Amino acid sequence: MLSLRVILSPFVFLLLALSAGSVRSAAPATRPNIVFMLIDDMGWGEMGCYGNTFNETPRIDRFAASAMRFTEAYCQPVCSPTRASLMTGQYPHRTGIEDYLDPNSSQYLDPKKQYTINRLLADAGYVTCHIGKWHLDTHFKNPKGSSKQFGFDEVIGTETKYIADGDYFFPFDKIRTLPERSPHEFLPDRLSDEAVSFIERAAARQKPFFLYYAEYAVHTDLDAPAEIVEKYRRRYDAKHGPGSSKKFDNKHHLGKPDNIYMAAMAERVDAGLGKILDALDRLKIADNTVVFLLSDNGGDGRVANNGILRGAKGSVWEGGIRDPQIVRWPGVTKPGSICNEPTLATDYYPTIAEIAGAKTPAAQKIDGTSFVPLLRGEPKLHRPAPLFWHYPADTAPWPDRAGGVCRDGDFKLVEIYQGEHFELFNIKTDPGEKHNLIATTPEKFGEMKQKLLDWRASLGIKVPDESNRSERR
Repeated sequence: MLSLRVILSPFVFLLLALSAGSVRSAAPATRPNIVFMLIDDMGWGEMGCYGNTFNETPRIDRFAASAMRFTEAYCQPVCSPTRASLMTGQYPHRTGIEDYLDPNSSQYLDPKKQYTINRLLADAGYVTCHIGKWHLDTHFKNPKGSSKQFGFDEVIGTETKYIADGDYFFPFDKIRTLPERSPHEFLPDRLSDEAVSFIERAAARQKPFFLYYAEYAVHTDLDAPAEIVEKYRRRYDAKHGPGSSKKFDNKHHLGKPDNIYMAAMAERVDAGLGKILDALDRLKIADNTVVFLLSDNGGDGRVANNGILRGAKGSVWEGGIRDPQIVRWPGVTKPGSICNEPTLATDYYPTIAEIAGAKTPAAQKIDGTSFVPLLRGEPKLHRPAPLFWHYPADTAPWPDRAGGVCRDGDFKLVEIYQGEHFELFNIKTDPGEKHNLIATTPEKFGEMKQKLLDWRASLGIKVPDESNRSERR
């Protein structure tokens, strides 16, 4: 029997839901809950378990010790395309969201066309909740693509205006759906409390739940409670010399690494994950809950630490598209294990569907591949095709970063559209992308270039003409 949410949906969405076929579900007692925590702009080198020795992320590090940590997890160069892929399992170009959505954007994720992962899970019997950032709509222009339109059972603390800069202390001017609880409340602390409250409500219903918890932190402009900033200021001075931390008075353009504001924000995000994990333990549902933790893109080059990786947010270099990713599936993932196999944002949809025992819809092209085999300990993921990226940088103020990528096995081909510049790297041996192999491996270059061209042609993707680009901000 179709759920009420499908019956009330528009005709196009009804066809998508029908074409999904019957839902294959595990027994209700064993069907796992799913917590998906997405951090905004967290660089690959900001967590202790990824090598950072300045920031304190003890809960994330302990979580990694109980889970599987990925070293080559990939996203899109900026947030909105990544979020579109997470929700749909599709390359961003199928949804029309190729760049982040700014106040001038007309694109939005269309609830009439997309059978999103929360809808798939809802039709499999899950209670669903979205907390925090959405950024797949422009509310002040067209609210048709807001997360409320996609049928989440609960939507908490999502943006009501375009958020470009920090808005981390109450009153939250761009998030008017959170009533005052305490003066000058810090947003990451509030959202993590809301996440715990939802988990408690969902557990009481004795139904499996899906929590999509999308943090606004650690997006620039950075900010954090003064006492935590002061703690890292003292640490910075002890490491770099008395008074060295004075350069951090401007919270926007900050030095890196050892960024005291980034460290303070990361600490509160870390504490938020800890509160969620503690709630799962307290409610005795941790053993039946799969927890995902990842970032939506690489760290902002002005403020973040991307470790040994080249580039930053807004680029197709590793520092822009490789993100930290940790997954814990009790009884399945080996505690403290490390996976070096590449995954992409498109993979979450089929992965979560398989975990939930739900069949993906036949009428919605899924570009991702379930990485459940990796979670079960298999060393390789057998993909039907390489991984691809296309970033037009039409909205972002980085026209020189527009480019395409083909990742095939250990090799990565990068095309920077401005000047038709190509570079080829062996990512396994050269993760910092320092050694261009085109001259020494011309056959591999030609093979991967053709694959990239064929992929773009298959999706109707056109390389942007610099003379016809929209005006940069």
